[in-house]
Amino acid sequence: MIENRKLTNTKIGIYLLLFFAIWSIRELVIQPVFLSPLDNIYSELIGEAIKLLVWTLPAILLIKYFRNDMQIGLKEMFTTKLKWFKDAPMILFVFVPILQAFVAQRTLAIDPYLDPTRLIGGVLFVGITEEIVFRGFLLNALLKKLEMKRAIALNEVFFVLIHYPIWIYNGLGVTAILTSSISVFVIGAFFSYSFIKTRNIFVPIVLHMVWNLLVISLYN
Repeated sequence: MIENRKLTNTKIGIYLLLFFAIWSIRELVIQPVFLSPLDNIYSELIGEAIKLLVWTLPAILLIKYFRNDMQIGLKEMFTTKLKWFKDAPMILFVFVPILQAFVAQRTLAIDPYLDPTRLIGGVLFVGITEEIVFRGFLLNALLKKLEMKRAIALNEVFFVLIHYPIWIYNGLGVTAILTSSISVFVIGAFFSYSFIKTRNIFVPIVLHMVWNLLVISLYN
């Protein structure tokens, strides 16, 4: 029974293959065929409901089932108290988009073309869905198998790759995809480090939400 609960590399590989396959179908087939024709608000809500079922629920069940192979337990990651004075400087990184917007425009302003419905998936749900999977489960498992830097690097490779279906769907060119890949890798590494340092999943969740809010809403 204990042996069956061992989270082997093969099991992680099978999970990733299924996860990427299902999500690619969602982004490249379900989104354009079934969701895009709907009103924006309904499309966003249904899309995020699917994401919760495909991303968050399985990840939480896996964290619980393979608890002996997790660096940080499910209960611990939701209850660890923060050391605010010690961790505060790290949190400042999330405000980099403000600096980027100011440098680009010499002013700070809300994007006049902002569609508020983008905030549903891009801000309200993104932290919960993506951080539970890539920090709460995958990084958590890799930390048991690899030293920290390698675990973070490998985790961010997968984090970058899961963005490829939506980038392809949006018609991004090679240069844009390469630039976005580097940016997502660096940001993901920051979220991973924040999780390891605080042992609290709410930290990367909130940081991810704040980062996306600034990127989406600021005119740049």
